[in-house]
Amino acid sequence: MNSRYIFGIRQGIHIISLDVTASHLRRACRVVSGVAERGGLILFVGTRPGQDRCVVRAAEMAGGCHLFERWTPGSITNGHQILGMCRTKIVDEYDREISGFDEELRDRPVLRPDLVVCLNPLENWVMLHECGLNAIPTIGIIDTDANPTWVTYPIPANDDSLRCVQVIAGVLGRAGEEGQNSRREKAMHGNVTYTPDSLVGQATKGSAGAKTGGDPEAIHNSPS
Repeated sequence: MNSRYIFGIRQGIHIISLDVTASHLRRACRVVSGVAERGGLILFVGTRPGQDRCVVRAAEMAGGCHLFERWTPGSITNGHQILGMCRTKIVDEYDREISGFDEELRDRPVLRPDLVVCLNPLENWVMLHECGLNAIPTIGIIDTDANPTWVTYPIPANDDSLRCVQVIAGVLGRAGEEGQNSRREKAMHGNVTYTPDSLVGQATKGSAGAKTGGDPEAIHNSPS
């Protein structure tokens, strides 16, 4: 299944084509930038030793959230029980908090990410499964021993190399930062790039589609 990503084999070690990695990374950057530009919530996950700093840094640049400890099973599928007490807030197009919606937020469904970036899918397959059950798009670093169908947008690369993971996380974080900056710049000119969901009830089909950063088919079918 991963043979199309492999450039060759040397001394029993599979070598991933850098051209393939670069093309899939560019596609992932477009997805991250599009979600950030439309005000979506991006979750960066990396739970292996040494990944915490790059995960936190990428989330800070993209204006998202981060997780570098063990994923708690059910955080998405059973979010009311696990995340029900977490504080949420309403912000405007400039990310400034708007007060006065405490009552509406109390009855709102638990907040879910619009995109999940996973740096080590092998250890987080439960989280990826929960994302799949809830139609949350995912980006993941896929080594030769991982299943590329676990994520929506795979990035073929060596997940055992901390330096490789740091580079990919930094590039994706920068893409999110560019999307955030683009959204704020357009807002300054009166162009709001996303329509917030209703304060009560589920998101409409149209607004949910906008969170993926544009036409999903166009993004998925153009890896380079």
